[in-house]
Amino acid sequence: MNQKLSNTILLSLAFVAMVIGIHRSIEEKDIAGNYWIFMIALVLFIVYRHRKKNSKA
Repeated sequence: MNQKLSNTILLSLAFVAMVIGIHRSIEEKDIAGNYWIFMIALVLFIVYRHRKKNSKA
């Protein structure tokens, strides 16, 4: 798969996970219960940044 497409997909998934985490936290009034969703978003964003940094070097 194209590297640029993979990076776009990773960034999109990170954004979607963050939006889902925020929505569920507001609806359930429980940030701690949805912590795992925010961590998935963070991991996806870190992988995206790492891949983007390595592609420039």
